[in-house]
Amino acid sequence: MEKIKINPIPEKGKKKPVKKWIWTIILVLAGYGAWRTVSFIITPASSIQQVYMIPGDAIFIIQSHSPVDDWKQFSKSEPWQCLKRSPSFAEIDRDVSMLDSLLHANRKLLSLVGKRDMMISAHQVRKGVSDYLFVIDLQKISEMETLKNQITHVYSLMDYKVTSRKYQNINIIELRDPKTKEILYTAFVENHLIASYSSKLVEASIDERNNPVIGLDPLFMETERLTSGKGIFTIYINYKYLPQLVNIYAGKEMDYLSAMSRSMAYAGLSFNATRDRFELNGYTLLKDTVDPYISAMLHSGNKEMNAHQILSARTAFYTNIGFDEPNTFLKELEKALSSGNPQYYDTYKKSYRQIESLFGISLADEFFSWMAGEFAIIELEPGLLGHDTEMILSIRAKNIKLAKEKMASIERKIKRRTPVNVKTVNYKNYAINYVELKGFFTLFFGKMFDKFEKPYYTYIDDYVVLSNKPSTILSFIEDYEQGYLLKDDPDFKQVLSQANRKSTYFFFASTQKYFPLLQPILTKQTWTDLNRNREIAFSFPTLGFQIVGDRQRIPLQLVLNYRPFSEAAIADEEEEEKDDEDENRVYTEKEILDELKRFYVEKFQGNVYREYYQDGAIKIKCEIRGGRRHGKFHEYYENGKLKIRGKYSKGQQKGTWKYYTEKGAFERKVKM
Repeated sequence: MEKIKINPIPEKGKKKPVKKWIWTIILVLAGYGAWRTVSFIITPASSIQQVYMIPGDAIFIIQSHSPVDDWKQFSKSEPWQCLKRSPSFAEIDRDVSMLDSLLHANRKLLSLVGKRDMMISAHQVRKGVSDYLFVIDLQKISEMETLKNQITHVYSLMDYKVTSRKYQNINIIELRDPKTKEILYTAFVENHLIASYSSKLVEASIDERNNPVIGLDPLFMETERLTSGKGIFTIYINYKYLPQLVNIYAGKEMDYLSAMSRSMAYAGLSFNATRDRFELNGYTLLKDTVDPYISAMLHSGNKEMNAHQILSARTAFYTNIGFDEPNTFLKELEKALSSGNPQYYDTYKKSYRQIESLFGISLADEFFSWMAGEFAIIELEPGLLGHDTEMILSIRAKNIKLAKEKMASIERKIKRRTPVNVKTVNYKNYAINYVELKGFFTLFFGKMFDKFEKPYYTYIDDYVVLSNKPSTILSFIEDYEQGYLLKDDPDFKQVLSQANRKSTYFFFASTQKYFPLLQPILTKQTWTDLNRNREIAFSFPTLGFQIVGDRQRIPLQLVLNYRPFSEAAIADEEEEEKDDEDENRVYTEKEILDELKRFYVEKFQGNVYREYYQDGAIKIKCEIRGGRRHGKFHEYYENGKLKIRGKYSKGQQKGTWKYYTEKGAFERKVKM
C-alpha cells in the first residue's frame, strides 16, 4: 500500500513561534496514534467464525487457510490448467483471480495479520442455476476504513461502476463490470469480506451470522476436526443438497443419491493436486437415521477385491461391494429395517417368505450359503452384438462346485413349482442358463441390482456371472476367452494401485468408455457442453472412489488421474496401429464375430438378426436360417424410416425389392 503523503500548509506571512501548548497536543496525538497501533496489533478483534457466514443450503464448501499461496500452488497444476479451458471452470478461475487481485492491491496492509482463511460455497440460487459465495477472514484489517475505501478506488480505476446500499445495517458495495454488465456484490461483516455475483447469497450470508446452521451442527464440527488443514485445501460436501447439484446436470432424481442424502450428513475431503492427478482423502459422517441398505453395507466389514481378474477390458464403470459374510449383511439389514421402519421391515419379511414359499427353497441355505461376500457390477461399452446397455453382475463363490449344485437345485425347484421358464444353452463349453427371479435381488440389495431380475448366467472361474441379456454374456465370454481382461488394462491397474485391496465399496470409471453411455442420463444442454469439451474430459482418463466400512466415521478416497489427451494425436496412433495389424489376426477375429452372431441369432433371437446404428437406432432386421439370410429383410434410415424391403433365400436376394426415400416416399422397385 502506498504511503499517504501529507502536504505542508503554505505559509501566510511571517512565521510565528510555536507555543508550548501546541507541542503538548502533538505529543498527546502521537501517543494516541502509537496506542492505536499497538492496540490494533496485540489486542483481540471482534470476530465471528467464518463458517457462520455460510448459508445453510450450501451444496459444498471449499476451505483454504492460506488462499493466496494455496491458489498459486493449485492454479499452476497441470490438471487445473487443462480444466479451466472449460467455460464453467474458467468462470471459477475468473472469480477467484478477481478477489486475489483485490487483496493483492492491499498486500502491505494484509501482511500485518499474516495468513487468512477463505471459504467458497456453492448454492442453488434458482432452479437449475448454481452460484458461489466467497468469505474471506480479514481479521482486524476489516476494521480499517482504508481497506473499504481501497476497494472502491481500485474498481473505479478499472472503470467499474461502484454503488452501494444498506441491508440489515450492513453496507453492500456493488461493482458493475462495464464489459459483461455482471455485478459483484461485496460487504464487510465484522472480520469478514463476503462477495458473490448473486445478491441473494450475500444477503443470505448476512442473515446467517445471527442463526448459523452448518457452523453449529455437531456433525459438521466433527468432520472439520478430522479433515481441516491436511491438503492444499479442504472440500466439505453437504449431502442434504447434493441431489440438487446432480439434478442440474442430470435433469432427474437418482435414487441412490436420495438415499445418501437421507443417511449421510457431511463429507470432509483434503484435496491435493500433482502433475498427474487430483486426490481427495477424508471422512463422511452418518446421521442418526440411515437408509437400511447403506447401514447394512457399512456395518458388514469388507472383502478383498478379485473380480477384475475375470472382468472384460470393455468395462466402462465398475462397482465392487464387499462383506465379511453375506449372512452378516442380511442380519445387519434386518436389524436396520426393524429399528428404522417397522412397517418396511414387515413388508421385507413378508416378501422373503413369499419367495421361499413360491420356489420351495431356503434362501439362507441354497442361495447365500455359497456366496463369498464379493459382488461386482459393471456396465460395458457396447460389444460385438449391438449397442444396448450391457450390465454384468459377478458374485464370488466360496466354492464354485457348491455354487453350481445350489443353483441347479434352485432351477429344478423353480421349474417344478412355477411356470417360469428355465433354459440352458452351451457356448464354447460355457453353460448359459436363464431363470426369472423377479424382485429377488432388489429385496436384498436394493435398486442397484434391479437389472438382474431375469438374468442369463454362467460360471467363470470362482464367479457366478449374471447378465441383463444374452448378447451381453456371450460378448463377455468371448472377451474372457480372448484374454481381453480388465486386470491387464494399464489405467485400471493404476487406479487399483492407489486403492486399498480390502474394500466395502469401490468404484472405477473409464472416461472414454463411459462417455457415450452418459448421453441418456444427462440433460440435452449438459450433454452438448460435455461433448464440446470432450478433449478436456478425456484428459482425466480414470476415476477411482473407495469406502472402507465403519459404523459411524467412514474413510473415503477419491482419485482423478490426469493424462493430456489430443483427438488428433490419438487418431494418428490408431491409424499407425491399423496399418501394422496382421491380416490373419483380423480374419480370425472376423470369423469369431460371425460365429458369435450366428449362435446368438439362432439360440436367442428367434432366427432374426439385427444391426444398429451407433446411436442405437435399428439399421437392419433380417430373418436367418442355418447361419444365412433367409426370409424377410428390412433396412432403415437413421431417422427410423424404411429404406429397403425385400426377401432372401439361402443367402441370395430373390423376388421384388422396394426402395424408399429418407422421407418415407416410395422411390423404385427392382426384380431380382
